[in-house]
Amino acid sequence: MSLTQEQLKRFNQEGYVVIRSALQDTDIEQVIQDYEEIIDKLARDLLAAGRISHLYENEPFETRLARICDEDEATYFASDQFLDVGHVRGKGTFNFMRNQRLLDLVESVIGPEISCSPMTHIRAKLPSDLGRGRSSNIVSWHQDAIFLHQEADQTFILTVWLPLCNTMEENGCLRIMPRIHKNRTVYWDNSLPNETAVTVPMKRGDVVFIHKLTPHSSGPNQTDAIRWSMDIRYQKQGTPSGRSFWPGFDARSRLKPDSETSYETWQDYWIIALEKYPKKVPRKNRPNKPLPYQGEM
Repeated sequence: MSLTQEQLKRFNQEGYVVIRSALQDTDIEQVIQDYEEIIDKLARDLLAAGRISHLYENEPFETRLARICDEDEATYFASDQFLDVGHVRGKGTFNFMRNQRLLDLVESVIGPEISCSPMTHIRAKLPSDLGRGRSSNIVSWHQDAIFLHQEADQTFILTVWLPLCNTMEENGCLRIMPRIHKNRTVYWDNSLPNETAVTVPMKRGDVVFIHKLTPHSSGPNQTDAIRWSMDIRYQKQGTPSGRSFWPGFDARSRLKPDSETSYETWQDYWIIALEKYPKKVPRKNRPNKPLPYQGEM
């Protein structure tokens, strides 16, 4: 299924488009299975170390890690790192990033030769308790363009955001500021225009495409369950990712299908890259004022 002309028009005009029921449960379950295994191992390690009193095996995916973090605060604050895609390197997650239903939609915007950026993340927005400093994945207003290194400043990179569970205002769903991308400006200092924002509740299976110049944010999770989500970035093959120190991969090639990256190769590249660059490499000479964007829209 490709994007309709109406959906493409909305993306170009608004800077985002939500595609309802784009994915099936079987597509998403392969990602969840990877992370259920990671959380189960974590629980067993923490129990053996005496840091938690139960394995919480009867808790569903949406709550198990939250109950573990209720007992072990260090896990709450470390979750971003040990859950990230490059550290987990799950086969189900890799296969999902090459999901044909998803790539058919992406191809409508990117074209048929598609690379997947290393700027791909699993987010576990844990329940917030701001009085205790618990503010997991509360994200302030930003454009994704500000996280790139200089070589990708003029590269069009598509953000694909999707929930692994239903999202709503209560658990910190996305908020988006439409039409700002038309300013063709990167607000490096986050001095974003004061425009009306929209709240974007989504169900599992929905997908939202976001332009790299479109500001977005999310608030606190005020429930007792986790708001799981995934954000993936795609671009045309041969264009810089802005994270050259970590590996992207060729997700689809209509011209040379044999060139598409295998899971084993992707996994090996990440292991090597993280040995050399265990943390994100900061950008040099980051601008401190808004600058025009002159790249492809």
